[in-house]
Amino acid sequence: MTKKQITPSIGALQLKSEEQYRLLFEYAVEAIIVIQDSRIKICNPMSELVTGYNRDELLALPFSSLVFPEDLPGGIDFHDKRLIGENQNLKYQFRIIRKDGEIRWVESGGILINWNDEPATLNFVIDITERKVAEDALKKSEEMYRLLTEYASDVIWIFNLDRAKFTYVSPAVLQLRGYTAEEAMMQTLEESIVAEFVEVVNERIAKYLQEFLSNPIEPKVYYNEIRQPCKDGRIIWVEVSTKYKYNEFGEIDIIGVSRNIENRKKAEEQILYLSYFDQLTGLYNRRFYEEELKRLDTIRNLPITLVMADVNGLKLTNDAFGHVVGDKLLKEVAHFLKKMSRSDDIVARTGGDEFVILLPKTTSSEAEIVVTRLQEAISGATIDEVVVSVSFGWATKKEIHETLETIFTKAEDFMYRRKLFESSNMKSETIKLIIKTLFEKDWREQRHCENVSEYCKKTGQAMGLGKKEIDELGVLGLFHDIGKIGISDELLNKPEPLEAHEWREIKKHSETGYQILKSVNEFVYIAEFVLSHHERMDGTGYPRGLTGDRIPLQSKILSVAEAYDSMVHDHLYRKEISKEEAIKLLIENVGTQFDERVVSIFIDKVIGK
Repeated sequence: MTKKQITPSIGALQLKSEEQYRLLFEYAVEAIIVIQDSRIKICNPMSELVTGYNRDELLALPFSSLVFPEDLPGGIDFHDKRLIGENQNLKYQFRIIRKDGEIRWVESGGILINWNDEPATLNFVIDITERKVAEDALKKSEEMYRLLTEYASDVIWIFNLDRAKFTYVSPAVLQLRGYTAEEAMMQTLEESIVAEFVEVVNERIAKYLQEFLSNPIEPKVYYNEIRQPCKDGRIIWVEVSTKYKYNEFGEIDIIGVSRNIENRKKAEEQILYLSYFDQLTGLYNRRFYEEELKRLDTIRNLPITLVMADVNGLKLTNDAFGHVVGDKLLKEVAHFLKKMSRSDDIVARTGGDEFVILLPKTTSSEAEIVVTRLQEAISGATIDEVVVSVSFGWATKKEIHETLETIFTKAEDFMYRRKLFESSNMKSETIKLIIKTLFEKDWREQRHCENVSEYCKKTGQAMGLGKKEIDELGVLGLFHDIGKIGISDELLNKPEPLEAHEWREIKKHSETGYQILKSVNEFVYIAEFVLSHHERMDGTGYPRGLTGDRIPLQSKILSVAEAYDSMVHDHLYRKEISKEEAIKLLIENVGTQFDERVVSIFIDKVIGK
């Protein structure tokens, strides 16, 4: 075979090459368009798919008619520059309007060519609408996350463990700690934490890092509470949530979110305070005392002495002077107990008027010295003229097998034995103080009570009662209005007639007097008589509506004596009347308000007609 026979002709090769180019042109996945003088000179089938026009329609249209109007100026400028040799192989994105009116995004790349000896551009166009939508969505998503990061109230930060530095801190750090984001990023990890937490944080980072390295896929979030320094010198509580991840360089980043929890910590401290402290006195409360009791109950704290303290006359003080004074009394006692106790002693208020002092490593004789010191400090103290009085008792646990419950009972029994004498004396003094205070409020009240006391004693004598009963009547007359100590000076001294609600307040004095007197052994015998001295024979009196024989004789005597003295002396809102007029009114009210026999004896043998 000759060389001529086995070598293809130049014409055949040219035909084969043209066929290959034609196939590439016809079946290309890009729209291939040649543009010259703003007209499409040639285009491939993919151009029809991209634009929706057929080839003949495309060749008849100026290319500009396909471009979305807003994108046309930029497109023309880009194309013109390509015609003069610029923007070669660069790509331009713009929108086109398909034949069906749909707007699609395309990307065009191209080069300058000669077409029929004139400059033209060869353009390769692809539809990027789906990609553009995805990019826009990603851009919006990234923008959203950027906004969340930049404007979040919590501080978002990234700490690179390999480089041991912050690589990002969000602007919210300015509100949290007073540092700008740039200043915060310049700080070391240790500088961003108060000294007492540095070791703890480093230990936890080491622990969490090992957990991450053992299983990087598992998404673990860690929460810690630390304290951080602020630029102005303040120290704040911060809750930090962290997560570990590899970054694009294969380094380990800690992604963190820091939140100010100062208010929460203060609330927690307040809750803790309320859980363990008595709100009124500021001492520990019963709950804390009971927990401390368990904690201290060890052999190394032996001997443990438990001191019981009980405020004498608290109820009497509350009844007579009101709870405000009673609270002052409790706070004053608490002040003494705390001030005079040792630093290791536990002082707690365990009940209304009860306090406990726990003395670890303290013998009974040492505890007695502590109690004596307390009694000396309290002795002679007064609150609004009320005598401060506290009864103490104590017991000591010496052996580990002894129970603190038994020790508590012994201390309480000891305290109550002392209280029987101390409280009685204190209450008697308080009663005298109440009467003194009441008389100082109103000299008329003192004159009235002294007169009534004499009338009661004389009536008892006239009725043939024994000396003891007559003496009781004298005390009854003197103390019958003791309940008025709880009524305001303004109301007691009001010159105008009392209104209905004011009368209701005045009427409470008999019940208040009853509560005051029944709490004192020395005067308990007259408490019932004071309670009933405004009862009436017909049952229309107060406070219980008693009738006839249900009303004690002493109360009947007091009722007549008080009424008579009130009638024959001036009051702020009522003028006095004559003796004769008063006698007439007593007689007229026999059987309804007053007892007949008492009135008769009172008129005939006490005041005389």
